[in-house]
Amino acid sequence: MAENNQNIMKNTWKCSNCGNTVVEIKPPEICPSCKQKCEFMNVTCYQPDCGFTGMDKRLKPTK
Repeated sequence: MAENNQNIMKNTWKCSNCGNTVVEIKPPEICPSCKQKCEFMNVTCYQPDCGFTGMDKRLKPTK
């Protein structure tokens, strides 16, 4: 049963409130950074430019 969880790809999620990113299978209910209930945008890279891994650099938070 645990082996099935290892086959599930984790995504990179960006908080709509503070821009914090987390790597999980699904987005959290509460942002671990700003402690708010926020919407999360999937910013996982699916493009050959970044090797299909990690966060899409075009969606980095701007500060």
